[in-house]
Amino acid sequence: MNRALVIIAAVLAAAAPLASAHAKTTVRGPFVFTCSGDPNAALTVTFLGANANRAKLVFKGETVMAKQAMAASGARYVAKDIEFWNKGDDAMVEWRGAKLNCTTRN
Repeated sequence: MNRALVIIAAVLAAAAPLASAHAKTTVRGPFVFTCSGDPNAALTVTFLGANANRAKLVFKGETVMAKQAMAASGARYVAKDIEFWNKGDDAMVEWRGAKLNCTTRN
């Protein structure tokens, strides 16, 4: 009987990653920001993951996936040559060298 329990436990343990792989990804957004310097170019942000540990950033037709980084206050996401930091309805963005102050339209 103990052998049967060990086999069942092994099967359940092996199946656990499959169940989590098919779990629905938590999505917050999209949120649309208007940025100073270019009011016609909207920045769209969608937070992904159960803890919002990733962000999909879309600006001027370019889509970038950014990872959450340490921040003293608010939330900060980084990718190569891109940094997005927001707190509440306000955000600061550095997009390939251009620094923008943004506010949400939502």
